[in-house]
Amino acid sequence: MARFIPAILIVLLLSGWVDPRGRVWVERASPERPYDFVVHVSNIAKIKYNPLVLEDRHRMALDLVRRECPGGRIVGDNVIPTEIWGLTSSLPDYVVLVACRNSESPSSRAQAKRFSK
Repeated sequence: MARFIPAILIVLLLSGWVDPRGRVWVERASPERPYDFVVHVSNIAKIKYNPLVLEDRHRMALDLVRRECPGGRIVGDNVIPTEIWGLTSSLPDYVVLVACRNSESPSSRAQAKRFSK
């Protein structure tokens, strides 16, 4: 039994480790921003996707928000360096800002509410 305790502790420590590389997620922007969605695209290359190519990042971002924003357009692109110089080397995070073209976008609804008061 005493031999299993260190093994259990190691498993518990390693299970808490999360590797966010390649993670993709979409956040809704605040109403006062000129864009509606902040899309964090993958930083790992795959077949038909290279994060170093701007058009590939934009295509992935538009594909991710297509259901909520069918007429989306790119209004910004940001590269966030994540490495600590001299200590770690890691791929940067890529963020794409998407605005909806239709008048029923989340930010335009919030602005309409604010101005109608």
